Amino acid sequence: MSRTERGVTLVETMIAVLISLFVITSLGGVVFVATAQNKNQGVEMSRVTVYSQDKIETLANLDWYDCTEATPTADCNTTGITGSTWNQGLKAGGTLTQEVGCPTSGSAIGYIDFLDSAGNQIAGADCSAVTAAAAAGRPFAYLRQWQITDVITTAANTPGLKRIDVVVWSRNAVNTGSAAPSALLTTYVSE
Repeated sequence: MSRTERGVTLVETMIAVLISLFVITSLGGVVFVATAQNKNQGVEMSRVTVYSQDKIETLANLDWYDCTEATPTADCNTTGITGSTWNQGLKAGGTLTQEVGCPTSGSAIGYIDFLDSAGNQIAGADCSAVTAAAAAGRPFAYLRQWQITDVITTAANTPGLKRIDVVVWSRNAVNTGSAAPSALLTTYVSE
């Protein structure tokens, strides 16, 4: 056999296998990043947008007169937490600064709720309901906060136009080193 008719040597085969292995491993990383981005920017962004819209519709459909009083009626509580300080209705207040858990004081009380991974509101008498759900293996997956601002006040010094901002953060996102998906929606309601 002459030198030109020889086949591929074992060393050449090993080098080809190593190069192929490197290429396949690199593609695996790209597939993982693409899958994580699809979950975060596709599925989770869709959910936080739907949950924001749902809260806006709930707040916008509250009775204007009962829910703008200094002490709103019980029907005005949309937080799922039944404690007396949690019933804010459509009163101006709230914050859009993300809370790390269930607040026991501050401007978020009455303007925050917690959803499980299926989008169901976690309900109870106070923050212990959120803690109990987490201990039972059902931690909240979505944090929803809102802020209500009186935009126009009437001559009778009562609110005439309100701005409602709702933001939802996903705690269900795949960690890719970036911020969790969130959506902020705004609407205006009048009497």
